[in-house]
Amino acid sequence: MNEVGRLDEKKKKKREDLLNATYELFTSKGVFDTSISDIVKKANMAKGTFYLYFKDKYDIRNALITKKAGELFSIAYEQMYRKKFSSLEETVICASDVIIDQLNEDKTLLEFIAKNLQWGLFHKVLLEGENDVSKSFFDWYTELITTSGRKFKNHELVIYMIVELINSTCYNVILHEEPVGLPELKEELHQLIPVILRTQEIVEAS
Repeated sequence: MNEVGRLDEKKKKKREDLLNATYELFTSKGVFDTSISDIVKKANMAKGTFYLYFKDKYDIRNALITKKAGELFSIAYEQMYRKKFSSLEETVICASDVIIDQLNEDKTLLEFIAKNLQWGLFHKVLLEGENDVSKSFFDWYTELITTSGRKFKNHELVIYMIVELINSTCYNVILHEEPVGLPELKEELHQLIPVILRTQEIVEAS
């Protein structure tokens, strides 16, 4: 590896170390009660190093959301893209189940995403291809829509509505098993997801 490559790797590692330290602090203390001094102390860096990568703690929070959400979509993509399904509805339901199962396995991640995911960040991580992982998922989803031969008013809105439905309904169910358990919630989501698809579909008059 040449000198430029080594420097790039060093920069990537420092950024990753800052993100990891911040995630630990945000998920234990909360965003509001975490200072930049806390972050650089945890990461064992000088405060000036932080500002080489991020403007403030909200900037690094946004970077964390795009990173963690991208990892979720990565798992869904890896588990789904080679499988064959009988319908678009079945495919989207199975992808949703993969995401739900990941959130159920990592409750810290669930809390962090549930509290911080916003449309702007969602758009950045998924629809604009913030990284290769999330772009692969969205490309796969777009191909699903195309090959289904169906048209939708706004297929970006469709995936956002489904993700927000999962995000908002899973929080209490996974963390507190209220008002129902996760299997019961999944059954309801399996009924609602096709409804979202149908209401957003453009049906051409025959």
